[in-house]
Amino acid sequence: MGFPIRRVFAVSVALYFIYMGVSKVTPILNSDLHSEYKSSFAGHARVFPGRFGVKIDPDLYRFVFGVVEIMAGASIILGDCGYSAYFIYILLGTQSFLCLSLYTQGEGNKAIPPLVALNLVGVLAGSPAVHY
Repeated sequence: MGFPIRRVFAVSVALYFIYMGVSKVTPILNSDLHSEYKSSFAGHARVFPGRFGVKIDPDLYRFVFGVVEIMAGASIILGDCGYSAYFIYILLGTQSFLCLSLYTQGEGNKAIPPLVALNLVGVLAGSPAVHY
C-alpha cells in the first residue's frame, strides 16, 4: 500500500520541479514566472558567488538551475535510474541555496515556495526506498 502512494508523491514532486525548471529556462509555460525568475536570479548571482568577487551572468545561472531541476525531475520520474537519489540531494542543495539567498536579500516572503519544495524533497530523501 505504501509503494503506490510514495510513487504518486514522488512523481508529483518531480512534475513540480520540471515545471519550475522549464519556467526558469524558457517562458513557454508561464511568461510571468519566467520574468520573475529573470529579476530574482540577478540578486542570487550577487549573493553567491558575487560576495567572493566572482561574477556570473544571471541568465546562465538561471539556465543551469533550470536544467538541473528538469534533469532531477525526469530522473525521479524514471525511478529506476541510479542517479535519482543523487539528484534528490542536489535538489536539496539548490532549494536550500534559494531560500538562503532570498532571506539574505530581505525577500523572506518569496522564500515560501522554495521552502515548501525543500520540505517535499526532504521527505523524498528521507524515504526508506533508494529508488523511486
